Amino acid sequence: MALTFLCPVHRDWVYFHPKDALVQLEETQQQGEFFMQKQQWQEAMPFLGCAFETTEILIELQGNGKSFLLSRLTTLAILLATNFANLNAMNYAQLILKQAQEKLQMVADNSLDNQPKQDHIEQCLVAVKSRLEQFVFMHPLAQNMSRSELH
Repeated sequence: MALTFLCPVHRDWVYFHPKDALVQLEETQQQGEFFMQKQQWQEAMPFLGCAFETTEILIELQGNGKSFLLSRLTTLAILLATNFANLNAMNYAQLILKQAQEKLQMVADNSLDNQPKQDHIEQCLVAVKSRLEQFVFMHPLAQNMSRSELH
């Protein structure tokens, strides 16, 4: 039930080259934001989506030690949700926020002994939940979506 954006080849590349993927992540996100600023929603989607999925993988690989990745996941989820909304794809907007919420909650559950980390995760969760509530309010009848690969 998760949205995916990377093709299998690129997904494998991230798993086998996480340091290179981390370097590429910033540029990919910036390119997506550039297209969003120009209101080129369709063009922004693959960049933001790939950055989001790359961040998910990096969190998985690097464990709970990288707080900046949690902030990036939160930002990318909100950017993607906004982008989906501008494409009138409210179901996907809600789904990507739920996906981020689940990932953040999983990290929180694995960080119970680290109060500063818990506080940071809580801030991320509040941001995601707040945005999700806005989308649910705007489009309450969004249907559950199944797995969808966009790249």
